[in-house]
Amino acid sequence: MDYSSLLNDKQLAAVSTRAQYARVIAGAGSGKTRVLTYRISYLISEMNVDPNKIVAIAFTNKVAAEMKERALKLLNGVGRGLTVSTFHSWCAKFLRKEIDVLGFPNNFTIMDDEDTEKLIKDIGVDLGYKRNDDVVKYAIGFIAANKCKGLYPENILIDDYSLEKVKTAAKFFHIYEERKDKMLSLDFDDLLLKTIQILEEFPDIRAKWQSRIEHILIDEFQDTNDVQFKLVKLLMNDTTNLYVVGDPDQTIYTWRGANQNIILQFNKTFPLAETLILDRNYRSTKVILDHANKLISHNKKRVPKDLYTESEIGDPVKVECSKTRDMEAYYVANEIENIIRKYPNTSYRNIAILYRAAYLTLPFENEFMRRKIPYQIYGGIKFFQRKEIKDILAYFRLIYNHSDDLSFERIVNVPRRGIGDSTMDELKAEKEAENLSYFDYLDEIEKHKTNVKPKNIIALTALISKIKETKAKLDENLEAYPKILEDFIRELGYFEYLSSDDENAEERLQNVKSLFDDIVDFLRKNPESSFESYLENASLQTSQDEIKNGDVVSMMTIHVAKGLEFDHVFVISMIDGVFPSRRTEDESGQDGLEEERRLAYVAFTRAKKHLYITTNSSYSFVLQENSTTSRFIDEAGLKIPNKGLYQPKPKPTFSSFGYFEDEVPKPSYSQEPPKPTDNGIKDWKVGDVAIHEVFGRGIVTGIIDGTILQIDFDTHGKKSILASHPKVRKEEKGATA
Repeated sequence: MDYSSLLNDKQLAAVSTRAQYARVIAGAGSGKTRVLTYRISYLISEMNVDPNKIVAIAFTNKVAAEMKERALKLLNGVGRGLTVSTFHSWCAKFLRKEIDVLGFPNNFTIMDDEDTEKLIKDIGVDLGYKRNDDVVKYAIGFIAANKCKGLYPENILIDDYSLEKVKTAAKFFHIYEERKDKMLSLDFDDLLLKTIQILEEFPDIRAKWQSRIEHILIDEFQDTNDVQFKLVKLLMNDTTNLYVVGDPDQTIYTWRGANQNIILQFNKTFPLAETLILDRNYRSTKVILDHANKLISHNKKRVPKDLYTESEIGDPVKVECSKTRDMEAYYVANEIENIIRKYPNTSYRNIAILYRAAYLTLPFENEFMRRKIPYQIYGGIKFFQRKEIKDILAYFRLIYNHSDDLSFERIVNVPRRGIGDSTMDELKAEKEAENLSYFDYLDEIEKHKTNVKPKNIIALTALISKIKETKAKLDENLEAYPKILEDFIRELGYFEYLSSDDENAEERLQNVKSLFDDIVDFLRKNPESSFESYLENASLQTSQDEIKNGDVVSMMTIHVAKGLEFDHVFVISMIDGVFPSRRTEDESGQDGLEEERRLAYVAFTRAKKHLYITTNSSYSFVLQENSTTSRFIDEAGLKIPNKGLYQPKPKPTFSSFGYFEDEVPKPSYSQEPPKPTDNGIKDWKVGDVAIHEVFGRGIVTGIIDGTILQIDFDTHGKKSILASHPKVRKEEKGATA
């Protein structure tokens, strides 16, 4: 293969380097994945490295699968045995082989974030708290934060001077680990931590795996955390080659543990490391890159570089400030329709709406629905997090792990079997007294003295028998597991149960059908796989793994958009306090502001042809003040040409439920919408005395958007009242109520 004809000079240097330790700083759109893929191909085809000796790490399952597929295509199938996976997936496979040295079975269940949260809330209930009490929420965060640092309960110092909530959270942590172990389950953090434990405590196993791996390649290295980097170093010996690709300017996950210093100080960790910079962008126009470069240049913690492109200069970035959120949504919808009309070869799938926080989408969703613009939100409720999918996967998990009490509790009465809370409380007490899981206790219920009603025992033992029967069929391996599993779910009555949900029945049934389609597709792509492999894959899904290529406008947070690209990108609601996030600044100061700026940089560089920046000046209930334009707009060298003037022309027939007519109103930049005149008062001021027919006399303490009065009433306290409400009037000076 002639690599020099397929890569630019800097890409070729990065692909062909002979350095033992290499850091590739790859700017947005510079061909990062291409370089990493070609590097794998180069190692095998030009340096004669055994594919079995290569481990490449990506940060999502989607990217890992694409990278492996591309590499094998370049190698014409020669790369059999090549490993490309996420950290969690690699560790899961490692633990299936090695975890027995910790006295743990290799048929463990992998708990996802929702499972973890439910278990902690269950512990809270057992300790006398309500599921949503602040102490329970604090415990969830406490456990997550400590495990992200690689700490278990026994590693945390709790003394008499610790805050009471910390002591309580530590108690939660101890119980959480005990119950999880008893259920033969691992959470996401355990996958890494147990792997590290084995490598540290068993030198022979560490040496064995070090000898198996000659080259480690890591994508998105800027998002690596301390635990992951510790794992990487444990897998290395003096001869291991480490090749990392990333961009410090795109470090946007420090809030979940990413340590930017790992990539910034790589050459200090490995003094012989070579640094190669990829700064030619193949994605965006020159105009978009110039504004992105200007924005990110305000950051101090970075490896200096300016992206450049040899493609077209491109159209100016459009910036729009609307007076209200609804007008902002109107503007965006209007521009989308203009794009579809103006560019015949453009479809909705080429358009993305990016935002800092998920709560910003509602006015845009409303406007898109009214205009019949197809859209899909990504990063909301993921497919594998939907109730019906979680139910079915819980059944499947029980087939392989009879100790999984969390899954049992989820499905014990789904479909309904007449098992109430009192029955579950009794059953829980009895099985814990015998130190057994629900499944194992019920499987030998005849050996125990029980207070559970006979009719409930019949229903529960029938469930246990059906699960065991299905497990036996799967073990026989006489037919494809998708059919066995579909029959299992059908015989449980789950399809009938879903059909009884009149409102959402069709959608939920379609989701279940999609699950079985996915199982069949997995089997087709992995003919030698077991169903346990599929369950593992399902447990490790991320938001990007669900992004399909339907003809819809994609709506997603910027974090989900990382690594993606679109012809036309709208970055919406760029409001100070929202983006940059006030909370992030308050919690992390200058470091937080730099991360917010990196996030904006990522958002801008998702755009290939056109970038739109929108904001609004309406009152924000989140910020508790009128919105102001994000400082990032100015830092990027952008100007707002008509700030606050964008107004859609009112329709002649309008109701509170929306427009009656189908056509879309044309924008007007001058006409003000009619103001409410129900009480005829247009000049409310803070300090005015208001008289309400029901609440009596009060003082106006605040005015929101000129529309809502915040009034402190003498006898009814503080209330928010519509400024035009017919029941409120202004007390004239000198008058008495």
